[in-house]
Amino acid sequence: MKKINKDEEPNRLGAFKAAHPHALWERDKDSTVEAFRCCSARYQETQQQLRTDQGNLCAYCEQDLLSGTNGALEDCRIEHFHPKSKRQPGEPNWGLEWSNLLAVCCGGNQSRVINPEQRFDTEPKNYSCDVPKGDKILDATILNPLNLPNLNIWKFHRSTGHISVNEGFCISLGLNVEIAYQTIEELNLNSPRLIRFRKTVLDNLNHLITERLKQGQEVEHAINSIAISVFRKNKAGDWPPFFSATRFYLGQQVEPILAHPI
Repeated sequence: MKKINKDEEPNRLGAFKAAHPHALWERDKDSTVEAFRCCSARYQETQQQLRTDQGNLCAYCEQDLLSGTNGALEDCRIEHFHPKSKRQPGEPNWGLEWSNLLAVCCGGNQSRVINPEQRFDTEPKNYSCDVPKGDKILDATILNPLNLPNLNIWKFHRSTGHISVNEGFCISLGLNVEIAYQTIEELNLNSPRLIRFRKTVLDNLNHLITERLKQGQEVEHAINSIAISVFRKNKAGDWPPFFSATRFYLGQQVEPILAHPI
């Protein structure tokens, strides 16, 4: 999980919310064909803006959000950080509140998702991200990626692919260490699927460093040159998957700002 900076609310979502401030997120799904088309267009525009704001990474695990091809489902959907069904009097309409929306992966529970051999898990206990979170109100229990610092508060272990908490760094930033651990637990960020993905990324980075050392480069120069090549968005505006794991392994403690995509 990394810091997310949101852009302006999408036009269709803003217009719909202004016209129907108390509407449900799924309001048009069982209505007329034209209403369904409007709902679909609004959803797609909102999802695309979320993907753009997040560099096309899942807001929770940082897996890349793949689009579906050849009939496969895309590994992406819209998540409500505060459950949209849990609204109390005087609270925002969580279903339509722009600050409450995130783009996440399917958490491993969709058998028809693209690349199912990698992204689907037959064991429900291994599901991650919004799947185990469900309708639980976790606003004060887990970290919200919109409120994270532009710094890496996590540790990643190349030998296993596990994520843990950088306790000292959290304390120095005034973050609650227990909430950071609960974030990993509640979102199941150490599910076997995510562990496998992260370990592959970290092993590849280690291989790149090793190859450059064999070519005679100094360690610092090798790491810096690799960091320059990976810590940037591509032409589509995507960050590299498992950005925080890469940043930790290469020793980067600040959000890189690179002007030009590769």
